[in-house]
Amino acid sequence: MSDASVHITRWGASGPRVVLVHGSMQGSAVGGAHHFAAQERLAERGWRLVVPDRPGHGRSADPGRPDDAEADGAWVADLLEDGAHLVGHSFGGCVALAAAAKRPQAVRSLTLIEPALQNLAPKDPRVRRFVLQAAWTMLSSFSATTRARRFLRLMRVPPESGSGASPEELERVGKALLKLKVPASEVLRRQMETVRREGIPLLVVTGGWSPALEAAAEAAAALGGGQHRVIASEHHFPHNISDEFNPVLDAFLRESDARRAR
Repeated sequence: MSDASVHITRWGASGPRVVLVHGSMQGSAVGGAHHFAAQERLAERGWRLVVPDRPGHGRSADPGRPDDAEADGAWVADLLEDGAHLVGHSFGGCVALAAAAKRPQAVRSLTLIEPALQNLAPKDPRVRRFVLQAAWTMLSSFSATTRARRFLRLMRVPPESGSGASPEELERVGKALLKLKVPASEVLRRQMETVRREGIPLLVVTGGWSPALEAAAEAAAALGGGQHRVIASEHHFPHNISDEFNPVLDAFLRESDARRAR
């Protein structure tokens, strides 16, 4: 693993391995265990959950580089070991996709929750409107704290996510936003082509609140040969809004394993 100081939370003592990769920006005081708190219950269904804090998030040390899906994807690919299901939320969806493309034979399934894959549909009017809003958020913010607050509001990140709980954290997140390495369209398309070519079962979940995220999800499901499921949510965390997500994920993981066993 290239980022040796990555903190990992583990839930469940046995069963198929599931790696969950959280989103957010560096400087956030919360990591994977908080972002995926509602998924801890999946351990009771027989899954062995591996939940890292991405470098510069939660209890993982600052890596001395920006948030980078390719760099994070390298060590996430190592976490797959001899085979695992892979789940990614928001920018963590970009990370999970990069990891899947690096080691497709080790991926039993890929689930993307409101992934930051707008570059898969750059010409879609819904995405263009979002890009303009995001650009205005960046350009019109004269402090890192203001930038972070506005971005969290744009993305409808709920207070219960724990992000931006203090002025110091907001400042760190606001600075990290300017350095974020967003994967290029051609990179994402190539990775999605790998998912389709290798027959990796793909599920894309959105909350239905953001036209841009719906556009990205539709493009991802089409390019990757997967399915798109909407779990109604008023914010960016549809996996935590109700009891609906866990049974959906559980069924998808079991179906994916059953397909492999045939």
